[in-house]
Amino acid sequence: MVRVAILGAAGGIGQPLSLLLKLNTNVTKLHLYDIVNVPGVAADISHVATNSEVKFFLGADQLADAVRGVDLVIIPAGVPRKPGMTRDDL
Repeated sequence: MVRVAILGAAGGIGQPLSLLLKLNTNVTKLHLYDIVNVPGVAADISHVATNSEVKFFLGADQLADAVRGVDLVIIPAGVPRKPGMTRDDL
């Protein structure tokens, strides 16, 4: 089965992506990493009734643990646009 880490799991893309992966029957472990707010996201995602195990990792000192032993790392992390910025500015 597949073990997945999502780096940026507390963001606007990371949260729904985490939910979709939790629903995927091929995913057995789901590691959620972010620099803020990831404990709440992990708590919400873990309540979805599937067999996959959810763990959260918070901050730079836990990044290595978040990716250790996983088969796939997905990085939807980024910086939101500031007022007046276009997509090209990113």
